[in-house]
Amino acid sequence: MGTLSASLQNIIAVSSLPVAIVDTHMRYLAVSEKWITYYGLENVPLIGRSHYEVFPEIEERWKKIHAECLSGKDQKCDNDRFERADGSVMWLQWEVRHWRTDDGKIGGMMMTSEDVSYKTRIFMNEKRFQLFMDELPGLCWITDHKNVLKYANKCFYDTFHLTDGVIGKSSKEIFGQEIARHFQENNELVLNSGEGKNFHQTIRDNQGHPQVYKTYKFPFTDAEGNMVGAVAFNITRNKLLEEELFQSETQFKLAFEHSLIGMALITPDGKWKRVNKSLCQMLGYSEKDMKKMTVQSITHPDDLANTITTLNDLRAGRIEKIKHEKRYLHKDGKTIWVVIAATMLYDSSGKPLYYVSQIEDITKRKEIENDLVLSEKKYRTIFENVQDVFYQTDQNGLVTEISPSIEKYSGYRRSEIIGQPVANFYFYVQDRERIIESLRTQGFVIDFEARLKTKDGQLRYASVNARLVIENGVIISTEGSMRDVTTRKFHENELKALNTQLTASNEQKNNLLSIIGHDLKNPISGSLQLLDHTLTDFESSSADEVHAYLSLMKQELSNANNLLEDLLTWAKSQFNAVSFNPVKIDDVAAVVYKCMQTVQPMAVKKKISITSQVPDGLSLTADIGMLETIIRNLLSNAVKFTNSGGKIVVAAIVDGKDILFSVTDDGCGIPQDKIGELFNKNTNYTTYGTAGEKGTGLGLNLCHDFALKHGGNLWVDSKENVGSTFYFTIPVSLNVLDATV
Repeated sequence: MGTLSASLQNIIAVSSLPVAIVDTHMRYLAVSEKWITYYGLENVPLIGRSHYEVFPEIEERWKKIHAECLSGKDQKCDNDRFERADGSVMWLQWEVRHWRTDDGKIGGMMMTSEDVSYKTRIFMNEKRFQLFMDELPGLCWITDHKNVLKYANKCFYDTFHLTDGVIGKSSKEIFGQEIARHFQENNELVLNSGEGKNFHQTIRDNQGHPQVYKTYKFPFTDAEGNMVGAVAFNITRNKLLEEELFQSETQFKLAFEHSLIGMALITPDGKWKRVNKSLCQMLGYSEKDMKKMTVQSITHPDDLANTITTLNDLRAGRIEKIKHEKRYLHKDGKTIWVVIAATMLYDSSGKPLYYVSQIEDITKRKEIENDLVLSEKKYRTIFENVQDVFYQTDQNGLVTEISPSIEKYSGYRRSEIIGQPVANFYFYVQDRERIIESLRTQGFVIDFEARLKTKDGQLRYASVNARLVIENGVIISTEGSMRDVTTRKFHENELKALNTQLTASNEQKNNLLSIIGHDLKNPISGSLQLLDHTLTDFESSSADEVHAYLSLMKQELSNANNLLEDLLTWAKSQFNAVSFNPVKIDDVAAVVYKCMQTVQPMAVKKKISITSQVPDGLSLTADIGMLETIIRNLLSNAVKFTNSGGKIVVAAIVDGKDILFSVTDDGCGIPQDKIGELFNKNTNYTTYGTAGEKGTGLGLNLCHDFALKHGGNLWVDSKENVGSTFYFTIPVSLNVLDATV
């Protein structure tokens, strides 16, 4: 063991610092009084004992430091954590230095330490404060009396996009003169008054949107002098909510004041806090008088107990809302029946604020109901004997009552209906759903036409009147009456059908008169004029001239005859007077050829070629006369609207269960906007042919009707200045027994 002189030991003992000298085996050679008191080692023998025996809690890292020092490497630390065996923590500023013996060898080391726990706590508190303020969702900063920034938190930097480099700069340098001026005025006000103040300030963000901040500034003094602390929060959203709330309150006030039913705000103890004009008129009091009274004071005595219970339940939150009937006493003493819908409003802490009530006067309705109750016996007699059907259903739609007259109309006995769902007796469930919707939205239905089902499944029409029955704000049933209107409905349907037939007949008559008055009259009138001209100039006219006149007359009369035949055929068709005689046609090509020969003179005159593409052996069942009429009319129209030198093709092919016929020309075509009028019986659309030929407009309608009689159809595909193709179908196999006119 190394030794120290007595004088050195004495010097160490009175050192103002905790000092300990150990040898190379970490055994104490000398310690200061400060070391003993610092580590609480009073009455503990130290000299000659191992440092590690005295401090068994020493960690391995300390032993490593000691070993390095005894090897010649001195070390120190300004702030190091040392946990004692009892769990207490000390913060040390320490240093270890080796010392040498007279022969130059390392004899041990000197350890000094100083308690810096207080300084460490201050440093840690400042760090905690910094962390706390950085997490605060508001702006925090401190300025001195010269408006120089001394401290700012993270939110401050983030909001204004600054860094901590602004610490030590003035407000003017950071924000500019205008904002700095407001800062300085606010700071001076706080410093001069010595009190905290609230301020509002608007600052625009990066997008130029105004942001409103509420700032609280307060004065304080530290080592540097007078300071101003500030905390600010963005209240822009609160401002917007305040504005929305103001608008909502304004709208509520307008709705409240101008409502046609009574409205009121009532305090939890029953005082009328606010009433509208309608309620005042209902009860006969002025608004001023109402506010002096309570709900209880104008409630009918028989309803008072129930009213108090209801108010208590709403106030306690046992029920959220209520709708019920009760009686108030009018100012003149009469009883007023009302239906009240009320709910309770609470503040954010759950404390009741006031009742919101809507109050509707139902006095007249109650008088009627009371009259009905008084007359129940009389109405029961009527119920039992009246021809109309009266019924009641409960809230679940089950029939609870129905008059005996139901058996006459439906075949059901009362006992078979009562207790059954009313929906079972509707022919169409949609009628029941529509009645329910009307009852739900309006509370009643009037003269609703429903389709009901008899016991044997027959359809009956009924006119239904019904309403909801409400007691104490709760729907308890539905009641109504039904009147059988089946006979009337059938008569209405017959009248509609007859009216439709009369309208069609009237239109047919008008068409006939129009054709007779115009299309048939013109050729006959022209023929008479030619005849008159021939007779007048007969002696002076040559044989060729007379022949020409007679030819023209023949043409006019021929046209009139053709028109008359079409007209008669069309008229018979319209009045279902044309007999329909389908027969087996073994050679459709021959029928088509016959029709082609009929219009051949017209085609030769215009140098138009007509060819057939109907295969030999094609057969079908059809009315041969109607089939020829269709083909002949379509060929005639094709010749009429084809220019000189044009071509017409007639074709027929098997298309599934039908024979598809087509007549194609390369004529003038039909404008697209006129195609829809071709088969419209109300228009009789026609126009002049390429050589001035005039038609009646009846041919296509007749063709269309004849195609339909066969169970086929007729349509056209046309392009103006290119040509047209008329198509029609006839079923290959037609059931002759089922064919009808």
